[in-house]
Amino acid sequence: MPRVQSIQMRVLLWGWGVLIAGLALAFWRYSAALDGETARDFEHETLGRLETVHWLLDRDGPFKEPRDRQDFLHALAGNMGMRITLIEGGRVVADTSVPFGDLGRLDDHSARPEVVASQSGEVGESTRHSVTLNRDMIYMAKKVPGRNGEPDRVLRLAAPVSQVRMQLQRMRWALLAAMVPLLLGSGVLLWLLSRTITSGIAQFTEAAQAIGDGDYRRKILFYPAAEFQPLAEAINRMAKKIKKNVKVIENQRGELWAMFEGMSEGVMVLDTGGRILHVNPALSRIFPRAQEFIGRAPLEATMSLEIQNIVDSLMAGESSERVSRQIELKDRHCAEMTVVPFRDHKYRPRVILIFHDTSEQRRVERVLRDFVANASHQLRTPLTSIRGYAETLLDAPPKEEAKRREFLEIIHANAVHMAKVIGGMFALAKSEREGKRPGELAASVPQAVGHAVKNAGFAAQDKDIELIVDAFPKDLPKAAADPDGLLQIADSILDNAIKYSPEHTTVRIAAGTDGQNVLLTFADEGPGIDPDNQTRIFERFFRADGNGVDSTGSAGLGLAICRHIARNYGGEVWVESPTNVDAGTGSIFTVRLPMA
Repeated sequence: MPRVQSIQMRVLLWGWGVLIAGLALAFWRYSAALDGETARDFEHETLGRLETVHWLLDRDGPFKEPRDRQDFLHALAGNMGMRITLIEGGRVVADTSVPFGDLGRLDDHSARPEVVASQSGEVGESTRHSVTLNRDMIYMAKKVPGRNGEPDRVLRLAAPVSQVRMQLQRMRWALLAAMVPLLLGSGVLLWLLSRTITSGIAQFTEAAQAIGDGDYRRKILFYPAAEFQPLAEAINRMAKKIKKNVKVIENQRGELWAMFEGMSEGVMVLDTGGRILHVNPALSRIFPRAQEFIGRAPLEATMSLEIQNIVDSLMAGESSERVSRQIELKDRHCAEMTVVPFRDHKYRPRVILIFHDTSEQRRVERVLRDFVANASHQLRTPLTSIRGYAETLLDAPPKEEAKRREFLEIIHANAVHMAKVIGGMFALAKSEREGKRPGELAASVPQAVGHAVKNAGFAAQDKDIELIVDAFPKDLPKAAADPDGLLQIADSILDNAIKYSPEHTTVRIAAGTDGQNVLLTFADEGPGIDPDNQTRIFERFFRADGNGVDSTGSAGLGLAICRHIARNYGGEVWVESPTNVDAGTGSIFTVRLPMA
């Protein structure tokens, strides 16, 4: 970066430059005027001396001898400091700078310019180099008329040019000596002026820097001159407006960032190079490692070539319309993706990807379809049976009392089954609607088991099944569940164990902990469950024997409801069967729930 001079130095140099130029012009003009004035003064002075010498010659002449005249003129020249020459007919008859004996060797002076000019009655003037004296001289000559029959003569005075030049040099030096203080004084004034300006500029600079650093309270209250007032007021207004605008921007940025972080939809923001710039927490639920791929391509975070192709197309400017797609992700996840292109402040293409996780919605839709299909199947068979036997009783009732009673019992059994199907459907819908319970809920395991044992007492007594409850640990904690939900789980599992257990057997109930969870087990001596069906028995309407209705009117929803409720509380239900490997009998249902 080239070096830039300060404004103080510029003002000083330019001011001095203009002043020096002005003084130089004035000096030149004054010198020219001085030369002319000095020449005129010298001319007048020399002319006066010429007249004086003429008068003295007239007064003291005529001289008896030419030597006397030479001596007289020599004395005058010594007093005047000038050379005096007397020329007669071009011949030098007297010269104060040449010995009297050498006058005859001098050249003819009739052709000299000043001599020629004096012949017309005027004062002749000339400046040239004198061979006799070997220096430049200024000559002034005047014609002197002769007296008493003497011939006309030319009286000439001469002075060295150096004498005039020395006088001019002294005057010039005096002028230069007067200019030096002027230059120094003007330099000091220019320095003070430039310092005042630079101090004002420094104040403006500090204020601008403070405003740039965020100190919007900084104001310019003092300025060096009235010309700075509009600038100071403009900076003060700018600071006030910037403070207001920055406050609005910060508020909007905070609001946008809160929205960005709190959105339930996953958002991925790409930079101008098509690389990931920002992701919000919701996106990590769809792509768990998205945060690790900031600065990299979307393909690396999503492992979806379809997404990358859409981004590349929009970044290349092939389209400016938003794109919406349903995409399938791994682990049976799916999402509705919306890709929105836009331009930044430099009109460069950028992209925002918005992902709405539709996995749960798809799962619910799938479950609802299965639920409707299973419910239709479960209700269609008993309804057909009820309708058939009811029509038989109405159109052609059997004459035997036992036969009519048999038909009515079949109708009753199917009605009980339908009631259980509908009741199970309501219970399952309620468990799905309630969702997960807060961790502050607590349910007593012994109390729930006690109620469940009482509820199953008549069914167990009909089959002569003994319900054995092992002693619970004294420090058994409560489960993080709703008491009604825990009772529903215990009722369903206990009812299932009694229903499939042979007569004259036992069902044993026990409880304990694994350090973090409460464990509740139900062990029966039933026929056991095939390994292929141990997970399917928790599906809705699933029955291992494939029948829609059994003798008890079971709907196949009890275990499904148990697992769903347990999972809502953050727990789980599973089965281990057979417990008697040699006989292939017995099952243990285990319920695990977090401790309250």
